[in-house]
Amino acid sequence: MLDHLAITYGSPFGLWYYHEGQVGFPEAAIYGAFQSIAQAFFMGLLFFLAAYFTPPSFDRKGPKRFLKDRLIRLGIPIIFFAIFVEPVVDYAVALSSGFEGSFLSYVSRYLPFGLGPLWFILALLLFDTAYVIWRIFSSKVSKVYPFPTKRVIFAFGLLIGAITFVTRIVFPTDWSVPVLAFLPAFFPQYVAFFIFGLIAYRSNWILSLPRETGNYWGSVTSLLPLGVAGIFAASILTGASFLGGLTWQTAAYALWEQVFAIAISIWLVVWFREKYNTQSRFLRILSDSSYGAYIIQAPVLVFLALSLQSIQLPLLLKFVVVSPIGVSLCFLFAYLIKKIPKADKVL
Repeated sequence: MLDHLAITYGSPFGLWYYHEGQVGFPEAAIYGAFQSIAQAFFMGLLFFLAAYFTPPSFDRKGPKRFLKDRLIRLGIPIIFFAIFVEPVVDYAVALSSGFEGSFLSYVSRYLPFGLGPLWFILALLLFDTAYVIWRIFSSKVSKVYPFPTKRVIFAFGLLIGAITFVTRIVFPTDWSVPVLAFLPAFFPQYVAFFIFGLIAYRSNWILSLPRETGNYWGSVTSLLPLGVAGIFAASILTGASFLGGLTWQTAAYALWEQVFAIAISIWLVVWFREKYNTQSRFLRILSDSSYGAYIIQAPVLVFLALSLQSIQLPLLLKFVVVSPIGVSLCFLFAYLIKKIPKADKVL
């Protein structure tokens, strides 16, 4: 959500429905630092956590019931969003940009519409389907693996980074698959983290990781942002992109990104396990509403930004002011939607 609001309020990095303007260099550097650190790991970590809870759900339900449940919880939001939400959001943005035609004329002109942030839901459905097929035809459940050594983890990060670099030679970070809204530049990490999540469950990594391991990777995490700052500076000085193409800057950024993603993910998992392994009633409500908040973020954030369009503030300051409002509204509406009969079966 914050990443999308950053794009709304001037960040030159990323894709989103509505752009209120573009900031200059100092603000762009702040956005770049925030988005590069967040983008490096947050979606990959979501795929890891989704995969971690996949095997026990499959074991409990079996292939037919598991896939049916996935189709309900993932497929229905995708269809509803593509048919009812995406066209309305796109039309609202078009009106704000000077389009004067009717909704029907807009829809007939620009069909088919995309999936926006629900690309993640579709990707997860595809990954879950692949897992079901693998379980049906596999004679063995996943082996138990010891947690990798530090050297192996660094090697995995560099390997995923190398695959990511090769991918970005052809598909820069801002290129998306039409309609599906997939960003191929990030999928090597998503696939790898999903597989790691499956292994982590069978091998009990999350519960058995020593606190010292989390502290070590926390220390690595605190140092790595210096690396990306150097890559940004080199890209500015040389004029070569670090977001795609056959440049050493793209290679360095891809390698940094994947090592950082693994390091911060390990640290966060251990940190939350040790510090925040309980839930108050309020946190449970937020947790239960998080999936719905993700799904409805596009209309909530776009219509909020459009409603505040006339308020004149520096864009970075506007991002800071609007962000807590936007995030709060997403969770509030998700909570209220779950109160609709049968909605909790999907959300």
